Amino acid sequence: MHTVVPEQSRSVARRLRLTLLVWLVMVGLDLLMNGALFARIYQDGGPFLLAPMEAFRRIPLGYAAFLILAFGIVEIASRLHLAGLTDGLRMGFALGGALAAIWSLSLFSIASIGAEVAAIFAVVWLALLLVGSAVAAVGLGRTSLRGLAVEVAVFDLACLVTVIALQSFGVVPAQTA
Repeated sequence: MHTVVPEQSRSVARRLRLTLLVWLVMVGLDLLMNGALFARIYQDGGPFLLAPMEAFRRIPLGYAAFLILAFGIVEIASRLHLAGLTDGLRMGFALGGALAAIWSLSLFSIASIGAEVAAIFAVVWLALLLVGSAVAAVGLGRTSLRGLAVEVAVFDLACLVTVIALQSFGVVPAQTA
């Protein structure tokens, strides 16, 4: 059952602000996952992955792709009249599960990627779509985005501090030039 979405949630300017929040939450989660949880795959990724410093230089391209994805998530959630965490998680599981399976199986079938790395990519995509869809639907259901913006900022700060701490204490590998 869908919650009634406030009419103001449908304005283009508001959807663009919400897209920015969805993008920011996905960037924070991506930093946590790739800078901490799965950092070792970039050290031992084999011939499939770029050298760590080259991959680091290309991060802006990946984050540009996330911006396109964030826009799509907000548009789909808006057109489906989603509002609230439950709606967002349902959409995130549906889209994220499909994208994760397609992406990882496709790469595994045509590239020199190992099964573990393919599975990690699937987890990353599922998590990004889950958190992005959740933020989109929650934002569409609220009359103001201020509180959500604060929540996203706190989440991103927590992700950044966690990555810095884990790398500083040697728990996960840090990239060096």
